[in-house]
Amino acid sequence: MKVAYVSGTRADFGLMLPILRAIEQSPKLKLEVYVTGIHLMPEFGLTVEEVLKEFPQVKKIDAVFETETREGMAKFTGEFLSKVVDAFSASTPDFVLTLGDRPEMLCTALACLYLGVPTGQVHGGEKTSTVDELARHAITKLSHVHFPATEESAERIIKMGEDAWRVHTVGAPALDVILGTPLPTREDVCREFDLDPTHPFMLVTQHPVSVEAEHAGEQMEQTLAAVKKIGMPAVVVYPHADMGGRAMIEVIEKEKTNPLLRIVPSVPHTTFLALEREAAVWVGNSSGALIESASFKTPVVNVGTRQNGRQRGGNVLDAGYSVEEITAAVEKSLHDEGYKAVLQKVQSPWGDGKTGSRVAKILEDLVIDSKLLTKQISY
Repeated sequence: MKVAYVSGTRADFGLMLPILRAIEQSPKLKLEVYVTGIHLMPEFGLTVEEVLKEFPQVKKIDAVFETETREGMAKFTGEFLSKVVDAFSASTPDFVLTLGDRPEMLCTALACLYLGVPTGQVHGGEKTSTVDELARHAITKLSHVHFPATEESAERIIKMGEDAWRVHTVGAPALDVILGTPLPTREDVCREFDLDPTHPFMLVTQHPVSVEAEHAGEQMEQTLAAVKKIGMPAVVVYPHADMGGRAMIEVIEKEKTNPLLRIVPSVPHTTFLALEREAAVWVGNSSGALIESASFKTPVVNVGTRQNGRQRGGNVLDAGYSVEEITAAVEKSLHDEGYKAVLQKVQSPWGDGKTGSRVAKILEDLVIDSKLLTKQISY
């Protein structure tokens, strides 16, 4: 069975890598990987190069975000939708995987619906906020098989009217790497980012919120002001090229001569995981901060509304966008002895590090027939 996956960002590729590797290693499955969007944009690190290192036969779907406006996002979806139809019409995959809530995934699921190609969504059924929430659940309804990370997400998918037999709780694929792959050491990480391994540092990854895009630059200013106020070195990674992303990057770039900050467009996945593990605190609104950090017991300050309602471990403190709120949450994460004791007992709700093999086995046994392809709401 030919299984295809389209990656649009460094983040989704890193998350899906354990599943993609398991599919590639299966004697019953053939993997096809495509890249598009941010992967092809030099200003975001041209991360297609990372994908090529893993999968030299990767195929490109040449669609990028020309502007960071709502119109630019909508135009990208229109351009990409047409091109992914052409790509799949030529390669005729038997099954297509999607992940989460990105626009590339929504378009891929929609194209497959009308091409008659069954799809399976990883990380469906999760609550987030804003347009991401709507896109994620739309992809769920367009999908034929579901690979939620937790039982809570699985229950939510079934409540959406999906047949229970379509739903397989598999865990979060990020944990496959965290629990099963040697990561760079603290000394390796500190050497790469010119940090003193005997001193603590912060990790900052903050992305724009679509419905708050006009405030994205200001929000980034507040976060960086808090980082500077605390006075601890920080590795700051660029946001995605969503609405408001470039405004955030402009704010970040104004600090490029600040000796406290190590500013990078992108970080390889295993290096990024090591940064998560070694950071004294992780600040921002990345989904990885809620999903991956609990495995390392790394304290997280979740800024703003992007992850509202999302399942997380007990190592996450929510903060508003102001310098004062962010600073207070970081200070508690670093210095509150009671909270530090809580962190030592944190357990991840996201699985056991065997997601890739589970998904590959389900796909190996999958029968593509009228029962799979014909969907009807279950109540």
